[in-house]
Amino acid sequence: MGKKIPDHDRRGGDETQGEQSLEAVLERVIWSAPDSAFVVCSIKVEGELFPLTAVGEMVSPSPGDRYVLHGRWDEHPRYGRQFQFSSYDVQYPVTPEGIERYLGSGLIRGLGKGTARRIVDRFGTRTLDVMNNEIERLLEVEGIGEKKLDAIQHEWEKQRGVQTVMLFLKAHNISSAWAVRIYRAYGNEAITVMHDNPYRLIDDIEGIGFMTADSIARSLGIAAGDARRVLAGMSYALKEAARRYGHTCVPESEFLRHAATVLEVELDEAYAALRLAIESGRAFLYDDHVYLPELMHAEEAIADSLRTAFREEWDDLDHLGLDRRLADVEAARGIRLNAQQVEAVHKCLSGPVCILTGGPGTGKTTTLTGVLDLARQLEWSIAICAPTGRAAKRITEVTGHDAKTIHRLLEFDPSVMAFQRNEDNVLEADILVVDEMSMVDVSLMAALLRARRPGCRLVLVGDADQLPSVGPGTVLRDLISCGEFDTVVLRLVFRQAAHSSIVSNAHRMRQGYMPVFDTRIVDGGETFFREVGPEENLGALVRDLVATRLPQELGCDPMRDIQVLSPMYDTPAGVTHLNHVLQQAVNGSARVVFQRGDRSFRAGDKVMQTRNDYGKDVYNGDIGYVQRYDEEENLLFIDFDGRAAGYAPEETDELVLAYAITVHKSQGNEYEIVIVPVVMQHRVMLRRNLMYTAMTRAKRMMVFLGQRSALAMAVENSREQRRFGLLPQRLQEALR
Repeated sequence: MGKKIPDHDRRGGDETQGEQSLEAVLERVIWSAPDSAFVVCSIKVEGELFPLTAVGEMVSPSPGDRYVLHGRWDEHPRYGRQFQFSSYDVQYPVTPEGIERYLGSGLIRGLGKGTARRIVDRFGTRTLDVMNNEIERLLEVEGIGEKKLDAIQHEWEKQRGVQTVMLFLKAHNISSAWAVRIYRAYGNEAITVMHDNPYRLIDDIEGIGFMTADSIARSLGIAAGDARRVLAGMSYALKEAARRYGHTCVPESEFLRHAATVLEVELDEAYAALRLAIESGRAFLYDDHVYLPELMHAEEAIADSLRTAFREEWDDLDHLGLDRRLADVEAARGIRLNAQQVEAVHKCLSGPVCILTGGPGTGKTTTLTGVLDLARQLEWSIAICAPTGRAAKRITEVTGHDAKTIHRLLEFDPSVMAFQRNEDNVLEADILVVDEMSMVDVSLMAALLRARRPGCRLVLVGDADQLPSVGPGTVLRDLISCGEFDTVVLRLVFRQAAHSSIVSNAHRMRQGYMPVFDTRIVDGGETFFREVGPEENLGALVRDLVATRLPQELGCDPMRDIQVLSPMYDTPAGVTHLNHVLQQAVNGSARVVFQRGDRSFRAGDKVMQTRNDYGKDVYNGDIGYVQRYDEEENLLFIDFDGRAAGYAPEETDELVLAYAITVHKSQGNEYEIVIVPVVMQHRVMLRRNLMYTAMTRAKRMMVFLGQRSALAMAVENSREQRRFGLLPQRLQEALR
C-alpha cells in the first residue's frame, strides 16, 4: 500500500522528479474521455484543506472510492498543478458513510442511492464483506427481491473482475481506450478470449480493425504465419470491402492485392492465404470473384427464391372485374389513377414479382394504396414492411394499412441473432409489399425471400435514383437492370406535386440540371439557396435559421419539424460541429440529465441510434428524444415514437445528437423542412444522388446553404462508386 506524500515533498522544488504514491478519496470526475479510461478527477487528501486534481487512466471511477495513486506531480501550463498517475490500487471504503457513497455512486446498475442506504443501514461496516461472501443476504433488505438480487450480483461480480482483466490488457500494451471496449465485450472472460484468438476482436468490437487486433496478437506471441492471423486477415479484407464500399464480392486479382497489403506479404503468399481461407470455408471463389460466405449465400438465396416464385402456378386475374373494383376504390378514396398507375396495379396483383419505381410526386404511394385496397377486397392476407420505423409509420398513415419494419415482420430474435420467420416458418401472406427498396441490402432481401410463402406476390417499391443501401449490394437496381421482372417506372408528375418546387427541382437535379430557386417564403416558396460568403460563419447561419428565423416565419417546431443534413462529419459545416451549435441554440436551457466525457444529453434532446440494438428493438438511424435519467436504475431513457428504451451508461455511446445527421442516415425518412450545407470542403462527397436523396427528404421546404459552385459540382457529378456484385448475372442464369 502506498503512503500519503508529505507536504514538503508535494511542494518542494524537485516535486516533479521520481515516482510517488498518494492516498486519496475520489470526490468527483471532472472530465472523462469518450471510449477511453482517461479521467480528470477531483480528489481529497487527508490534511489538505482543498481538493486536488489528478489525471490518468482509471476504469469505472466511482466517487467515494479510496485509491492509492502512483505517479508524479506536474505543473500544467493552463490547468495548474496536477497529480499524473500511471497506475493505482483500489482501497474499499471502511466507514458506513463511505460504503453508502460507494454503492450508490452508479457503480452497480440497479443499485441507486436509496437502495445503498438501506443496505448499509442493515449491515453497517460489514456491508462489503456481505457483498463479497454472502450476497444472498441482500434479500433481507426491503425492496430487494430475487430478480433485483440477481442483477446486483451480476454487476458486483463484474466490478470485482474488471481490475484483473484490465491489468492483463495493460500489461500487453493495449491502450486504455481499447481495454475498456474489450472488457465491455467479454467481461471476466476477456483474458481467455485473448489467449484463444485475439482476432475475434475484429468481429466482436466495433472500431477494432485488423491492424489493432494484429498488434495485440503479436504482443501475445502470435506469429506472422499463424493460421488464425492469416484467416482473420482474409476475412477482414472481404468485410472491409462490404462495409466501406458496399461490395458483395471482389475480383480475385484486385482482392489479392488488397489482402497482400493487409497481411504485409507478397502476392504469392496472399494467394496461398486465399487458398487456405477457401479450404476452411472463410471465403468462396465464384466466377473469378471472392466472396464472404454469408454474402455468397445471400446472392444465391435471392436468385433461388425468385426462380422458385417464377416456376409456381399463377392464376389469371379477371382484369375487367379488377378495373370495376378499382373504380370503386378510386371513388371511395377520392383519387384518380392515370393509365400508367392502372397498369402498375394490374401487374402488382398478377404476380409473382412487380417493381414499382419513380421519382417524387409520381404517385407511387397512391398506386400502392390502390393495390392494397384491391388486395383487401380480394380477401388476400397482406404483409407490408419497410427498412425503418419511420418509413413503416408513413406507409401506415398514408395507405391506412398496417406496416412494420422488416425486422419486426420477420420476428428477429436477439437471443439467437436470427429471424424467426424463414423457410420453415413462412409469412402467412398472399401479397408482400416492401417499401423504400433502395435501402434493402442483399442480406435483408435474402431473409425476406426465405420467409415468402409459395403463391405470395412480391411488390417492391422504391426510387432507384436515390443512394444505395448502407449494407452491401444494390438490390433494387440489380432487379431492374437484369430485365427479368415486371417493372413500372412512373414518370408523370401529378399536377398538385408539379406545383411544388421541391418536386420539380428534384426531377431537374435527377436529370442533371441545377434547381431553380424561389426568392420569398411569403409567396409560397419552397426551395431556397443562401450563398455563404468567405467571411460568414455557416454554423451561425444554420443556428439562426433553425432556432429563430424559420420558427418565427413558419410557426414550425425547430426540434421536430426541421432537420439539418450534412454530407460529412468532421468539418465546420459537418454533423459533429453543427450538432454542438444546434443543441445549445435549440435546447441549451434544458437540464443536463446525463453526461459522459465531453458528451452531454439534455432533457428533450433529439438523438439518433447509431447501431442495431436488437434487445431494445432500436435500429441504426432511429430518431428519439431524451426523457430522463433514472438514478436508481442507472438508465438513460429515450423515447422512440412512444416506446421508451433504457440505456446503461456504457451503452450511451450508441447514441449521438441528431439535430444534424448525414444524408445517408436520413434515408427512409421525411421532414417538413430540410437544411443542407453544401460547401467545397465536402467536395469528396458531392454527388448528384446524394443531393437528390437530400432534396427528396423535404416535404415543405428545402434550403441549401453554401457555395453555388459546390452545388453545381454535385449536380454535374453523376459518377457513383461502383459496387461489385454478381446478383444480376445470377438472376439471369436462374430465370432463363
